[in-house]
Amino acid sequence: MSMTQEEIQGTIRAARDSVWVVNDSLEKLTNGAEPTDEIKGNIDRNVSHLKLVVGNPEITNSGEDISDLYQAITAGEAKLAELNQ
Repeated sequence: MSMTQEEIQGTIRAARDSVWVVNDSLEKLTNGAEPTDEIKGNIDRNVSHLKLVVGNPEITNSGEDISDLYQAITAGEAKLAELNQ
């Protein structure tokens, strides 16, 4: 069953909560916060959620601008890789 445009937009709106969590966590780290398990977990879980969303062809082919979702994935993965060196 395919998603309606309303469902697609709702999924993208919900994904932006994950974008906010990733960006907020990255900002905390940039401002000197310790990379605690909680912060790393927040980034990891929300990046995973965003990957699921952008992995859905109905979302990626919807014509909606989801560049912020991709940016949060890229930034979150880069920070996790840096922290796990």
